[in-house]
Amino acid sequence: MLIESKKHTFALSEIAERRINEFTQPDTWPDGFPLQTVQFFSFFRNRILNQEKISMGRKCYAGRGSFIYLLPFVFMLAFIGCSKPQISFQSVYNGDNAQNVVAIDTFAVQVSTVFLDSFTTSGTTAQLLGRYIDPYFGTITSRSYSDIGVPAPLPVLSNVSVYDSIVLINRINKSFYGDTTKDQRFLVSQLTQVMNYPGLQTAFYNNNSIPYDPEILGSATVRINPTAGLTSQRAGDSIRMTMPNWMGEQLFGILYRQPDTVKNSSIFRQFFKGLTMYPDTTMPGAIYGFKDTMVLRIYYHEPGVVVVQKTIDFRVENQSTQFNQITYDRTGTPTANISAANTELQSASTGNQAFLQPITSLYVKLLFPTISNLLGFQDYLAVMKAELVIKPVAGSYSPTYALPPMLNLSNTNQGNTIGTTLPFGNGNLSIDYLYGTNTNYSYDITPYIQNALTQGAPNNAKNGLILIVPANAFNVMFNRTVIGDARNPLRSNQIVLEIFYASYY
Repeated sequence: MLIESKKHTFALSEIAERRINEFTQPDTWPDGFPLQTVQFFSFFRNRILNQEKISMGRKCYAGRGSFIYLLPFVFMLAFIGCSKPQISFQSVYNGDNAQNVVAIDTFAVQVSTVFLDSFTTSGTTAQLLGRYIDPYFGTITSRSYSDIGVPAPLPVLSNVSVYDSIVLINRINKSFYGDTTKDQRFLVSQLTQVMNYPGLQTAFYNNNSIPYDPEILGSATVRINPTAGLTSQRAGDSIRMTMPNWMGEQLFGILYRQPDTVKNSSIFRQFFKGLTMYPDTTMPGAIYGFKDTMVLRIYYHEPGVVVVQKTIDFRVENQSTQFNQITYDRTGTPTANISAANTELQSASTGNQAFLQPITSLYVKLLFPTISNLLGFQDYLAVMKAELVIKPVAGSYSPTYALPPMLNLSNTNQGNTIGTTLPFGNGNLSIDYLYGTNTNYSYDITPYIQNALTQGAPNNAKNGLILIVPANAFNVMFNRTVIGDARNPLRSNQIVLEIFYASYY
């Protein structure tokens, strides 16, 4: 290539000619560079041209000068060369992209309600007392059983000590579920059998019970404000039940004589047995949590010039054996047919809904039977992300019937066994009380889906995931949820599995 000047004609080297050809492009490049960028590179084109001219006359400076002026250009090329291509998430194939990620949400999620028979309720540090009626889950009742021990240390009573009264005191722990605006009546009776574990059990379960005398020893009708920690009895956070004087005088007399009955805790357990507290079934409202520090208190006084008022406390003997019995009546609800004999109901048979309340033995199972079909897609390369969104049915929840604040995903099998919890299987709740359309639990289950693809359709048809509440809440929390399956009439209620996969196209 020849370049003419007023005095000389220069023959450019092949390198300079290639550089000029690289930069002599139209202002509108196919790659869409802006005009300013074209002008920037044109500047360097002229620099190269001038340097080539100078090099013909002053070769001693050409190499050094070219290197200095080309430094910005070299850095620019390095920046462009190291830039990462943008991956675009699209719902359709895009042949213009060298790398494409496709989103698809049409894979089936098979949803069912499963019944898991029993679980431990002893040693929870909470007495659960009350009864409420749930339009979706039926009538739910909870009662408590407690073992009462002798006072420690034993009091020293004189022959002039005077018995006054006996009261059972329970303190609320501020937990509750149901309608707290209603008065409720709580009752107490004495057990007729010592609280020993039945058979080979090493704990008490939700379906265990201890025989008791139906005589009501004490009662209290109260309204509880659990969040404030107050009751209508105006006794702070306590509920007080006056017990019969015959019981108080009997215990007072034994303490005065101090036979082996009160010196040996095992003998006293055989003598007193224990107490059970339960709600009046004619006054449903809510289930409340009480501390497991129930006290049977005797009031007495020492006469004299100055009367001295005193108390003696019989406390819970063994808090690890205190337990709650949870019962339910699902008559007239969608889950009326589920039981220990019929442990699973497909969502299609329960109104395209599934029901979760672990404390009444109801869980939700999820299967992904067709997920391995993804391997048959011609453009499939790899799963980049898999997101599961579970949506409570609009209108099924409220501040009275609150949703679980967190639901975990665990592995399960054909026998509905609860396995290991997924590493990222903690779904925090997002609530839309205003419209009810955006309430959901969301999960990133990418590793699970990636593994399920390798397991094959037969495995995925029987092994899947099960929704559970955190381990510290399953036997003390009544929060529940009704979730919609993929065929629920309202789209805003439908469960969704959205998969993003890398496509060849």
